[in-house]
Amino acid sequence: MDSVKVLRLTARQKSWCAEAFGVQEQQRRGAWYLPQKMSLKAGAVNLPHLVRERPAHAMTLAADDSAGISLVDGSADAVLLWSVLVPLFDTLTEPIRVRAAGPAKTIDDQRRLWSGIEERYRLLGVADEALEAFRFGGGWHRLDRPGQQRARLRLLDALTAVDPLQLVTRHRSLCMQALMAGFAKKAAKTGTALARRVLTRPLQPVASGYFAGDWLAVLDYLQAPPHPDEEVITALPEPRLYVGMSAQAAGMAAEAGIPEEEIHAMLAAFLGGPTSLSPVEERVAALREWWTAFDHAHAVQRSGMRSLWGLVDDGIMGFGPDEHGFTQQLYRQVLPASVNERVDRLWQSVTLQRHARSIVSNPQPHQLMAETLGPALEFWHGVALTAWFVCEGPYSRAPLSGVADYYSRPLTALRDAGCPVPASLFEELRTAERHLGPEESIVRDRRELPVDTAAGSFSLTMSYSSGSRREGFERVRDIVTRHRRAWADQYLGTYLEQRWRTALEDVARAHHRHVASKGRPPTLIQFAQFATTAADQWTGGDLGALYTAIGEPAPAHQERPARLLPEGDGHDFARRVYAALGGITVDDDLHANQPEEARRQWQLSRLAVESLRYVQLHEALGQPPTFKQFGSARLALAWPGGEAEGWPIFQHTLAALTDTALPASAPAAEAAEDAPGPPESSKHLLAKGANAPLHTESVVVRLITTGAPIDVCAVLLTSHGKVRSDADLVFYNHPHHDGVRTSGDTVTADLSRVPDDVHTVAVIVSIDLEAQPTAVFDQHSTWRAETTQPSGTTLSFEPAPFTSGETVSIVVEVYRHAAGWKVRAVGQGYNTGLAGLAADYGINVEP
Repeated sequence: MDSVKVLRLTARQKSWCAEAFGVQEQQRRGAWYLPQKMSLKAGAVNLPHLVRERPAHAMTLAADDSAGISLVDGSADAVLLWSVLVPLFDTLTEPIRVRAAGPAKTIDDQRRLWSGIEERYRLLGVADEALEAFRFGGGWHRLDRPGQQRARLRLLDALTAVDPLQLVTRHRSLCMQALMAGFAKKAAKTGTALARRVLTRPLQPVASGYFAGDWLAVLDYLQAPPHPDEEVITALPEPRLYVGMSAQAAGMAAEAGIPEEEIHAMLAAFLGGPTSLSPVEERVAALREWWTAFDHAHAVQRSGMRSLWGLVDDGIMGFGPDEHGFTQQLYRQVLPASVNERVDRLWQSVTLQRHARSIVSNPQPHQLMAETLGPALEFWHGVALTAWFVCEGPYSRAPLSGVADYYSRPLTALRDAGCPVPASLFEELRTAERHLGPEESIVRDRRELPVDTAAGSFSLTMSYSSGSRREGFERVRDIVTRHRRAWADQYLGTYLEQRWRTALEDVARAHHRHVASKGRPPTLIQFAQFATTAADQWTGGDLGALYTAIGEPAPAHQERPARLLPEGDGHDFARRVYAALGGITVDDDLHANQPEEARRQWQLSRLAVESLRYVQLHEALGQPPTFKQFGSARLALAWPGGEAEGWPIFQHTLAALTDTALPASAPAAEAAEDAPGPPESSKHLLAKGANAPLHTESVVVRLITTGAPIDVCAVLLTSHGKVRSDADLVFYNHPHHDGVRTSGDTVTADLSRVPDDVHTVAVIVSIDLEAQPTAVFDQHSTWRAETTQPSGTTLSFEPAPFTSGETVSIVVEVYRHAAGWKVRAVGQGYNTGLAGLAADYGINVEP
């Protein structure tokens, strides 16, 4: 997680802020609505400085200046920013941000937006002239880039001219008005209201910022009595966990005077399982067994064997030959079958956070098991692999002397858990590295070719080497093994308890916070938002079992739909999907000679991996997911027709492999507006703002004009609406670039050749002012755009006549949509000439 800090506070101010805005202090006053994590857009506070110092990039830098903040450490600075500073600066810089974002949808929307801004500025006491260039109808679009920057600076100067104390006080008054309105709405019938009814998300910062999170102080300010049902919770109950009771069965039986078997039967009934062992205890025992096998595999590793990269499932899934020392699913070959079967059984199911009513298959149980073990496994497996690759090659990401730095994150986590790795390990590794043998090249291929010459015959030896090795692996292995076993003897039990106890206590506290904030327990869906990770790791995704472990009643029962994935890992299933979709082995020759096919194979491989998620969704939903439910923006469908062609193929493939039926309706028919696949050969008119799908092939846009001579050009734009360089302007002096060319009144774009980092091709028409200096687009000088493709698509767009002296217009935009392309009828005119449009696109135009 990130961190934030408010600068230039005195020691006294810091002390006051810690008391007023500290998370624990606010919670002691009842502010349990504060989230554990928040996304903080701190760029709003820095925007005035950026506008002055980095004007060309101010908005981009401010937008990037956001942080994911954890409030667990009680950061007062984060709460101060969230509740006071960000809302204040959002209001002050709103005109700048609105103009940078572009106009609202309709003229009425723009009028309402700017009317609200002007009213807020009036109440803040800012001079009316400050908004002169910004307000609706103020001529902002006629300003060039330097003119817009001067307007921003005038606005900042106007804000600076207002007394800061008065400005902040008036902004507080605006916030109080919103709070009073919210309270009045909820208190209309009873004369008062509950905090949880009033403090909606927009009003929570007001209570935290101006009342230190104290609801009673809010009521005192409003001169309202507390609601009869109001309960201000100043502390949460301590978590109580119901884990490990089976170990106490004998003592409980003796105390109660009943047979121990009856205690075990009662515990099994309480836990809802076949035995008195809780799901957590089962998994702790499995992790201990797995660790023993894992330790043995590393301890017997010898020079000349293959590396153990792949012994731990770290989520890497590929469909080509193993290389670079990596063996996929190596644990299947190295660890005992009983250990693997236990992992497959205990981590075979999960709950999807967005579909919490069902427990579904987990296609990668060994990866989830590794995540459950956490930083201990990350470090001890990582340091063992580092020892191997330093000594046996072909290369290592870190030297032995750099292990402590390279693995600093898991080492810090282990230290914080009270299970530190001793510094003596790193000193021994540094010493061992100095005594390794010299580097020896690893020869992959050696050939001897006889050569005959007039002077005689000789042999030419050719060899290919990759990386190097150094003698001494067994000595380094023994150092790591000795320290790993000493650490496990001292800490493994403590570490595993700390892992499950921390996970379950965090869930219990989140449950208590929800009750304190909302006045009622969370629903199953709400519980899943903070409990699925712990449930997946420690109870097989069973939220009911997790409720039992924290001593709370479950509000609903989860379903267990029929499993569609085969038992064990999903790797084999994904390989079958890849082969069924047409996947082949991708080698260096394919990359070199058929790069497009290699790229298509990569897309197929991603689809094969994502097929595991598709099957999970199928189980959770009770039917195959739609394209939208699957997530249309996640990946590209590797077929020319995009969704229309690829989605049915993908669904049919998975239906065949899972022996399930397809949905009754054709999958590509849903949401036709959103589908990127084009219709059959057709011809129709486009209204301004409308769009239509295109095939991924050549598209031709031809301008037909009356009344004035024109020039036609094209601009290649990134997803941010800017050019990559000035070369992205394609016109008569630079007629070919990256699959786009211009010729006379026509722009042609080969969509299959447009680079991936180009999102939009904008077609521009401008009046040739050298030929006709006084001409403008109006009712006498008009244009029409005809868009055609070889497959038969024909579209026509003719905007209404321009009325404001425009000499340049964006005709259409050809843009990426999902896995395909669309064309949008734009028809936006400019009366600032090509220079104004070029400035908007980030093109440097010579005067």
